[in-house]
Amino acid sequence: MSEPDPFREPYNPPEFSAEEWQARLDLALCYRLVNYYGWTAQVYNHISLRIPGTDHLLINGFGFMYNEIKASNLVKIDIDGNVIDGNPYPVNKAGYYIHSAIHQARPDLHCVLHTHDIDCQAVASIEGGFIPLTQESCQFYERVGYHEYEGIVLDPGEKKRLVAALGNTNHTLLLHNHGVITAGSTAVWAFDRMYQIVRACQVQLRAMATGKPVKRIPEAVMISTREQFEGGAAQGGAVVRHPAWPAYIRLMDSLAPDWRT
Repeated sequence: MSEPDPFREPYNPPEFSAEEWQARLDLALCYRLVNYYGWTAQVYNHISLRIPGTDHLLINGFGFMYNEIKASNLVKIDIDGNVIDGNPYPVNKAGYYIHSAIHQARPDLHCVLHTHDIDCQAVASIEGGFIPLTQESCQFYERVGYHEYEGIVLDPGEKKRLVAALGNTNHTLLLHNHGVITAGSTAVWAFDRMYQIVRACQVQLRAMATGKPVKRIPEAVMISTREQFEGGAAQGGAVVRHPAWPAYIRLMDSLAPDWRT
């Protein structure tokens, strides 16, 4: 007998379709986990998620701490950042510029997660950028783009340069002197990539702090390891829903179950 999906709750407000409510649960949990790991920047930064089968996105209302985000208070917007569900909470359109650029250019990336994690900011401020030094960090080999800092992202013209920096195959973007973006086909994968890039940057900084040369992984080994991650072998064959996700659900249920409401 298969284990029931812990997301399949009887509670599904009538104003939301089953698909939208599921997306709201995924995204609300993602916000709470980012808060749990301390990657927040007060009320700033965003995580956006496309509602399956639509051109509509979910995002946080501007002014909420991440520990206040729950499924019902996420804001539904169109691709340009306009609120379309009558939600009274505003959206920080300046912050959404980055997200809209990626959602428009890369329809394969349904979830876009942006943080100002300090370890990623540090690596993004180093000449030479990110260096894969661990098994987990190999999944980022040839999957990280770089974008030069141009100030707060308010210029519509910068969206083209962001998209060019991300390219067609990258899922992670280091914003020089700014922060980091991870993206994925689901909120699960965008979050897991953020978790892994943060840890990889921590390892890199600690290794560099020793003052000794870092031990590089051979390119062929990085490529084969990356393929193990992308093909699902590293996750026991789970390429859609990461096996850690049910554990995260149980964790947040024990800490703050209001995320589901």
